[in-house]
Amino acid sequence: MPRNKGFALLIVLWSLVLIGLLITQVVAGGRTALLLAGNVRAAAQAQAAADGAIQEAIFHLLINGADQWQADGTEHVLHAGGIPVTVRIDSLAGMINPNLASTALLAGLFEATGAGPAQAKRIATAITQWRSPPQNKQQGQERLAAYQRAGLAYGPPGHDFADLSELADVMFISPPVLESALPYLSLYQSGDPDPAMAPPPVREALALSGQSGTSTKAYTGTSPVVSIEAVAGIPGRLAVRRQAFVSIIGQNGAQPFKMLALTGGY
Repeated sequence: MPRNKGFALLIVLWSLVLIGLLITQVVAGGRTALLLAGNVRAAAQAQAAADGAIQEAIFHLLINGADQWQADGTEHVLHAGGIPVTVRIDSLAGMINPNLASTALLAGLFEATGAGPAQAKRIATAITQWRSPPQNKQQGQERLAAYQRAGLAYGPPGHDFADLSELADVMFISPPVLESALPYLSLYQSGDPDPAMAPPPVREALALSGQSGTSTKAYTGTSPVVSIEAVAGIPGRLAVRRQAFVSIIGQNGAQPFKMLALTGGY
């Protein structure tokens, strides 16, 4: 009989240990869930603050007077709901749009950013072919065959780039060459670059191509385009980066501005 009592006591003790472990797991799981919920809430607040700051930046771009902001890279610090947001506005007037630029201008950019003249010309020609529909079936087959000979299972699609990341799929462009040129490319630039607003590599590309920087081509329906970057941070917790590409038409337009794209977030 004493032996049975000892065995029963052992079962009770092990049951208490098991219950204690279960309670610990439930409490820990609850804490984790609360922490995750808190992080999601904080991220949503930061993103809302960043989006609000972008709208305020557009307002400052459109107004006249002392409160007007320029698209010159100056950083502005705002506060939304107690969350600090750093806003930077840059003009895209000095950038090169690979969907619009001539082969000569593209070659000039790749040469200006480190590629040899022959390589730069090959890359520029490949970009132009990538975005341009083939004139006939034979030309399309020839372009596809060239990619296949290079060991690629695809060919040029014959339409504009939807994202700059697609440039990595173009024949002859190595990752280092593309990385060097990317800071000077934008799909939202509405024409050829303005030399007065262009960084040195773009000005060199214009000189190498023999272009003046004027263009009759335009991104349909837009006026000068700017990039607005907003970084909202909750101290000690997280930071959310949002980037907007906005066409600034002006107060006299029926639509003062047009949001072309909004990227980033949590």
